[in-house]
Amino acid sequence: MSRETRTIRPFVGIDDFADVLDGAVLYFGQEACLASEGATVSLSPHEFVLRPVSIAWGPDDEAFERFKERLDEGVNAAGIAAEDLSLVVIVSSPFIKVSEVVYEGSVSDLESLRRVTNLTEDRRSSAFSAPFNGFAVDAYVLLSRSLAPKVLRPHVRGTWLASVRFRIETTYAPAVLSPTPLTDEVRAQYQLGAKTIRYLYFGDHDVLQPYAQQERPVFYIDEKLLAQMNVRRRSAASRALQLQLAQDFASAVVRRASARSEPLDLGVDDLRTSLLGSVIRIAAGPGSTDQDRARILSQVSESPEYVIARTEHMIDVGSGYGSMLKDDES
Repeated sequence: MSRETRTIRPFVGIDDFADVLDGAVLYFGQEACLASEGATVSLSPHEFVLRPVSIAWGPDDEAFERFKERLDEGVNAAGIAAEDLSLVVIVSSPFIKVSEVVYEGSVSDLESLRRVTNLTEDRRSSAFSAPFNGFAVDAYVLLSRSLAPKVLRPHVRGTWLASVRFRIETTYAPAVLSPTPLTDEVRAQYQLGAKTIRYLYFGDHDVLQPYAQQERPVFYIDEKLLAQMNVRRRSAASRALQLQLAQDFASAVVRRASARSEPLDLGVDDLRTSLLGSVIRIAAGPGSTDQDRARILSQVSESPEYVIARTEHMIDVGSGYGSMLKDDES
């Protein structure tokens, strides 16, 4: 039995806004993601970063007109001027630690609002270009300026009256973890050299067992390097580093699986929710069948370097380095 959950807002007069955004649909290319739901895509990193992203405020013209009518009704019921409210869309990526406003429009200007708003037409946020962990999109109706305080009435700028979240995930997750800062304290804890820039701590994690049912590995990246990647997140160098780090992680998973003393006698179905299963899906590529994945799996023990080479091809590490070198020449 499904059960809907909703955040209770401590205000009166805003009930008409409660589910006003629930009919919105996020499009990632042709992939539709319904409000408060997620979609998982199987794409190469190159394909992922090229896909357009848009939000439809209603699935069809009739629903869109009703959406605008409900916004007007909410404005009247709340006693807040339409000029003081905005529709805002924010994209975020935990992998590269980016959160950015990609659309903002006044509720007073609904006549110019199109049913479908393209979120990548003018400029693509770097949060939309994180193919290893995907991204989240949050849409809000919120106060665009502070109002005179009133009891049980929203008045602080940025207070949201309605919200909805969409999540686009990839088959790379959880095969690529979000990085954790590698500090001097962490280096001392694991007896690492001062010039170590990355360290993958598996602990007791078994890459052949379900990922979510175990303590998760930690992928440490030098804190200064991470900071530079975030500052220059749109640069070719930052993208090349992201691709290489993803490859490093996938390679470590394959080597850890191949180093097991006992034979690897599990099938694709047995590994489906494990880290190794995720890496096998990467190596096999988008659109692969279980038979294709089984062929890759059979090479983990016999020829792990072949599997690693397959992941390097699919992650497309070379394109990152190529773009970085071209930037250096210009």
